[in-house]
Amino acid sequence: MLFAIGTRVRFRYTGERGVITAKLDDDMLQVRLDSDPSLEIPAFEEDLTRDEGSEPVLAGAKFVAGKQSKSPEAPPRREIKIQYHILKPKGIQVAFEPMPGRDGTITRYKTWLLNDTNFEFLVEFDLYSSKRDVIVIDDKLSATSALELGDLLYDDLNEAPELWIRVRRITTEGPDAPIEKLIKIKAKQFFNNLQTVPILNLLAHHFLLLDSFEPNAPTDAKDDLKQYTKDQASKRRAAAPEPHSVPYKAFNVEEFATFVPEIDLHIENLMNGHAKLDKGEILRIQLMHFHRFMDKAVRLGVPKVFIIHGVGEGKLRENIAEQLRRHPDVIKFKNEYHHKYGYGATEVKLQ
Repeated sequence: MLFAIGTRVRFRYTGERGVITAKLDDDMLQVRLDSDPSLEIPAFEEDLTRDEGSEPVLAGAKFVAGKQSKSPEAPPRREIKIQYHILKPKGIQVAFEPMPGRDGTITRYKTWLLNDTNFEFLVEFDLYSSKRDVIVIDDKLSATSALELGDLLYDDLNEAPELWIRVRRITTEGPDAPIEKLIKIKAKQFFNNLQTVPILNLLAHHFLLLDSFEPNAPTDAKDDLKQYTKDQASKRRAAAPEPHSVPYKAFNVEEFATFVPEIDLHIENLMNGHAKLDKGEILRIQLMHFHRFMDKAVRLGVPKVFIIHGVGEGKLRENIAEQLRRHPDVIKFKNEYHHKYGYGATEVKLQ
């Protein structure tokens, strides 16, 4: 990649400025906008140009005139603490906060580690997929707090992500024996677990990781403990929603009845002002709408959908086919002649 984390950039097609906060897959970068510092959006590297004359502004980057500057670092993880006492703590939890872009499409989820107990913990956390390590931390988790870990990409959900956590409760006598948990994050389960989470008080995809802090396995060796955790993987389950929370249902009768089982991805049907966009940006927007459509179809339990991509050069069709091959809820798909769409659509059967 041409740009390092902390580099100030400008969007070629809009002139908007920002700073790079992370490197994503497929030669994409995450950019925090100057116009709205709370908004971070993904962008293709080819759609950015260096904002000449501006210095990186991220925390940890120090610049002294006439001297070699240090390499910029990623922004520090945020920690949210609460002062009030939680009457019925649940334990250690993970929450994935949807982060919509300017067009409302969700391509990433900000990951939070929650602790609503009065204990402090030493934590090792590893969220990984079949393709990459998504988030890896080794840190301390304060009592009644939420720790920001990083971003889970929408595409990571198609790569069978797993989450491993190892905690040691801090006591006056020193750290307790370690406790581990390993869970698989399935797409359907992920989307059905949307609810208001504690401490953050916002809608997020929520899982309870640990609710008991008594050692549940031999602890004489870390390798033995990790093996024990893997052996117990078949017994793991996601936490049930909190009694006072109302999770989104996987099947909603009214939504199902009004859902149109097709989406036309021609850019003129998705947004105005598309004439100013280059091909890379157009493809990114089309794929984001495709993912959002598939997300809703899976959540509603729709058995079959049509993705209208046209014929053209075939790049959009090929990208969609690649995404469908990796989608855990797709039984089969085909791009054959159809009396309504010709060869310009792909039929997808969902489980």
